[in-house]
Amino acid sequence: MESGSAPSLKLISLNIEGGRHIPQVLTFLKKEQPEIICLQELFLEDFEMFKKELDMEGAYAPRTKKPHYDEETGIPMSLGVGLLSKHSLQNIQKLYYSGNPESIEQIQKGDIHKECGVVLCTTVTKSGVEFTIGTTHFTWTPNGKADNNQREDIAKLLHALGKIEEITLCGDFNAPRGGEIFSELKKKYKDNIPQEYTTSIDKTLHHAGDLQLMVDGLFTTPSYKTTNVRLVDGISDHMAIMAKIKRTTKHNIA
Repeated sequence: MESGSAPSLKLISLNIEGGRHIPQVLTFLKKEQPEIICLQELFLEDFEMFKKELDMEGAYAPRTKKPHYDEETGIPMSLGVGLLSKHSLQNIQKLYYSGNPESIEQIQKGDIHKECGVVLCTTVTKSGVEFTIGTTHFTWTPNGKADNNQREDIAKLLHALGKIEEITLCGDFNAPRGGEIFSELKKKYKDNIPQEYTTSIDKTLHHAGDLQLMVDGLFTTPSYKTTNVRLVDGISDHMAIMAKIKRTTKHNIA
């Protein structure tokens, strides 16, 4: 049984849309003071800036290369996923499930399948209890409709995660709740986004407007419990996921 004194982690997961919303994102993170931050569509240089500004440890995994400020003439820079923590990072793993991580390619307009798929995982310890956290930015499709690329990649993603028995997994899954790919995730993990939320797209900041697609996720295995889960808008084109994470079965370090 979980005790009232069991340690919890405050977690935020957010797709920050590259460099478009950096001031708002930084202000939000400084205000909320999470212990764990999972970011998708994150440029490497912004990752380094967030580490410094928030005084956190971090791990980063590249997915593609893309111009940072000027998409037409800018120099291609590393774009990927990042994980920041107020606690020491242990056992960092970069589990690539699609693409070639040895040859990260520049993304071209209309050719999104050159992006690598990766789950960035780490373990942190708080008050003697270990927490394993993972984040990913899953394969994109138009209008949230599953295609063969997603079907192949979800099988590879689940296989890559097969060696991790217990995890809190968050990120942008590009797979709407209720759809085919989401259902594959739900077979293995618990969906912790409250049912009252019907979309994780910010209708004001997203270029396509009011898309009713719950594509960002917070999944857990049975040894984790989430509380205070909510979505926050006004920061990026996706809403931020905020939650507290606890272990329901203790996994103390020796």
